[in-house]
Amino acid sequence: MAKMKARTVKGRRAKDTWKTKVWYDIYTAQEFGGVLIGQTPASDPSLVIGRVAEVSLRDLTNDPTKHMIRMYFKIYGVSGTNAVSQFVGHDTTREYLKSQIRRRRSKIDAIVDVRTKDGYKVRVKAITLTAVRARAQHKTQIRKKMTEIIRTMSQEKTFPEYVQAMLLGEMANRIYEECKKIFPLKSVMVYKSEVLEFGKKE
Repeated sequence: MAKMKARTVKGRRAKDTWKTKVWYDIYTAQEFGGVLIGQTPASDPSLVIGRVAEVSLRDLTNDPTKHMIRMYFKIYGVSGTNAVSQFVGHDTTREYLKSQIRRRRSKIDAIVDVRTKDGYKVRVKAITLTAVRARAQHKTQIRKKMTEIIRTMSQEKTFPEYVQAMLLGEMANRIYEECKKIFPLKSVMVYKSEVLEFGKKE
């Protein structure tokens, strides 16, 4: 009987604690459209700061072809029941990446740390898949060109512009157009990013 009573009290306490929580709407920062991307419960606004929300690029753009890309936004401010978040990175589902890799093709990775015009430091991971198997010298040339393009674009763009270039295809298209001059390609993907340092913010 004593054990049953203890569980009952614990359950009631947990239920009462849940009732004190408030649901906060999570929005992206204005430079990313100020879009509602989810909700999170908390008993105090300070507990919301630092939480990370995940949303697919398909949901943000209404483009079903972007279903494999997941974006991550970290909450940095709360006003009332509204929480504002900043983009902190993206990745691509493992299943999609596996589906793109075939035998008799070469996979060329580039991992590059860059800094945007407004001071954000970002780690970018891109992959190029060749149409047929490439030689070592071609892989080296392609990786060098990929790195060059990723860095050059960071010097040309602000953080929001750079994120858009990574996610909506501008960066991958530029890499593809330049690298196909070196060797026949199948596709290019900027499959992951991570914000390492934040820059100037309004």
